[in-house]
Amino acid sequence: MTTSPLACPLREHVELSTVAYYAIGGKARWLLLPGTVAELATALARCRELAIPVIIAGRGTNMLFSDEQFPGAVISLESMNRIIRLSDTLFFCEAGVENTNVALRLKTAGRSGGEWLYRLPGSLGATVRMNGRCYGREISAVTRSVVTVGLDGAVRWRQGEEVFLGYKSTSLMQSPEIVAGALFALEKEGDPEAIGKCMQEYSDDREAKHQFDYPSCGSTFKNSYEAGRPSGQIFDDLGFRGRREGGAQVSDHHANFLFNTGGAKAVDVLRLAAAMRTAAREQAGADLDLELQCAGLFETELLDQCGIASTPEPSRPGYGWTGLLHFQDQHKAVMPRTLLEGGMLGYACRDEEFPFGIRVRVEPLMSLEEARCAPDKPFIRWTTCDESGKAFPLRPDAPAGAFVDRLWESSVSELFIGGGEGAGYLEFEVTPEGHWIALRFDAPRQRSAGHEMPSAVLWLGKALPFAGAQGFGMEFSYELLEEFVCGNALHVQCATSLGEGRYGLFPWWCDEGKPDFHQPGRFCVVSLV
Repeated sequence: MTTSPLACPLREHVELSTVAYYAIGGKARWLLLPGTVAELATALARCRELAIPVIIAGRGTNMLFSDEQFPGAVISLESMNRIIRLSDTLFFCEAGVENTNVALRLKTAGRSGGEWLYRLPGSLGATVRMNGRCYGREISAVTRSVVTVGLDGAVRWRQGEEVFLGYKSTSLMQSPEIVAGALFALEKEGDPEAIGKCMQEYSDDREAKHQFDYPSCGSTFKNSYEAGRPSGQIFDDLGFRGRREGGAQVSDHHANFLFNTGGAKAVDVLRLAAAMRTAAREQAGADLDLELQCAGLFETELLDQCGIASTPEPSRPGYGWTGLLHFQDQHKAVMPRTLLEGGMLGYACRDEEFPFGIRVRVEPLMSLEEARCAPDKPFIRWTTCDESGKAFPLRPDAPAGAFVDRLWESSVSELFIGGGEGAGYLEFEVTPEGHWIALRFDAPRQRSAGHEMPSAVLWLGKALPFAGAQGFGMEFSYELLEEFVCGNALHVQCATSLGEGRYGLFPWWCDEGKPDFHQPGRFCVVSLV
C-alpha cells in the first residue's frame, strides 16, 4: 500500500472482484483507503483537480461493479471503522464500521435496538445511506444525525429528519454527499445475555434462509408496498427460483437473492435482474426498483431494463456509465454554503472522554469571486456553539472581547487555516465572551517573523471576534486568507481545548500520542468554489 498525490493510502490496479462482496468486477486504476475525514476530503479534492472519475464503494457489499476496466479511483471506507461511546445512550460510528461490529458493541454496552444489524452484510455508512432495514427495524429509528463529506470537501452534520425520507429512501441517495459517520441514540437498556440471544436468533434465521450460501448483495429489489407482497414472493410466483444466467443464479430458497455461484459476470447478474424486473411489471403489475447499486460501464439497454440511469460513453456506442460521482462545476456553486459543520469529538476518539454538544461551523459569507473584488470585507465566518453552556469553564481575567496572550490556558475554541503542508498556517482562539488571540506559523509551532509576540495590531481589520446568543467565533477577510487559498481551496481544522486534558476535534482524527493540533498535513481540504 502506498500514499500518492491522491493524498491517502491506496492500492493500484486492483481487481474489484477482490473488493466487492459479490466477488464480481473488472480492474480499477486505484483503490483509495482514507482513514480520516480529512483524507477523504483531500482525496476528493485531488480527484476533482485531476479530473479523475470516482466511485464510492463503502465496503462494496451492495455493489455490482462492471466487468469493464475502470480508469479512475474507487474509494473504500473500510479504514474508517471507529466506534465511540459518547454517553450512556449515544454512540458515534464511522461509516466503515461493519454492521455486525455495531451490534456486538451495543450488546457489550447493554443497549438494545441494534440486534438486527448482527450479520447484516455491509457497513454502517451504506446502511444509513439507504435507510437499511430488516426484521421490521430500520436504521432511521436510532439515528440522530449523520456526518457527510461533499465532493467539494464540505463536512456537514445533518439531522436525521433531513436525511431519512421513508422506506429504504434517504436524501443522500440522490445526493453526491458521502456518509462519513453517524450518531446513534439507543435509549433502551438491555441485558447483554438477552441481547445476544436475540442476535443469535436473527443469525439462525439468516442461515435457515441460506443467505450466505454464495456471494450476493442481499435483496436485489426493494419491496413495493403497492404490490401488496414482498418482491421475493412475486419472483417466486413467477417461477424465478433457481433460474440461472451464466454463473448467476436466483436463490433456491429466496427468490429476491441473486447468487454468484462461481465465475459470474456483472452482465450475468444484470441480465437476470432485467428479466425479473420486466416479468414483474408485465405479468404481476409490480414496478420494482433495484436495490443493488451498479457502478461502472454497462450496456445501456440492460441498465434501462433495470431502471438505472446512465451517461453515454462516446467511444463505446450502446454503453454508458453509472454509479460515478459527478463533481459540480465551480460556476454552478450555490451560496450561501457550509465548509465545515459538526460536533466536536474527543481528540483520541476514546469513550466518553469529551463532553458532547459543542458544535462548530465554518462558512463563506460571499463567493470567492466576490471576495477577491472586496478583499477587506468579511469573507469567512467561524462559529462555535455550546449547547450546555458549561463546556468552557476556564475564563481569562480580562474584559470580554479583549485580545489575551496565552489564551490557550483558558477554555477555548480553536480554528487552524493553512494552504497545505509546508505553506504555513494561522491559529485563532476564542472564548464564549469573545476573548481572542491570533497566531501565525511558518511550520508546526514555529512562529513567523514579526509574529513572535502576539498582538491585536497585526490583525486589525482582518480578523474580527464576536460573541452572542447564537454562538461565538470570528470573521476573516479575504485579504488575510488570500495567500492560503491554494487551488481555490483552504486547509481547515477546528479544535477545542477545555482544560483538564480535554481536547476535541472536528473533523476528527484518532491519535494516541500527546494531543497536538499543529499538524497541518491532517487539516481538511475544503473547496471555496
